[in-house]
Amino acid sequence: MQKLTASEKQTLVGPLAVGFLLGAIVAIASWGFDSEYRHLESWRLALNALGAFTASLLLVTVPLGIVPIVVRRLRRQTDSRLDEPRR
Repeated sequence: MQKLTASEKQTLVGPLAVGFLLGAIVAIASWGFDSEYRHLESWRLALNALGAFTASLLLVTVPLGIVPIVVRRLRRQTDSRLDEPRR
């Protein structure tokens, strides 16, 4: 596994921050909605809120943070292969 470069770390900071904020808002909303109708036990409320947080975090971080890093690495590998002289 390769380490993240400085520019890749910077690419991840924004989506992670937005993902955490959105995840927290969605988790609070999920907790509030489920507790309003009182149809779940408290552990199930926490599990639903954690699931909502995780889903929100992944929905923001993967397309806006991880995919650009993977594409950049693949392009860099392809460009370096094209620059090598043929035998």
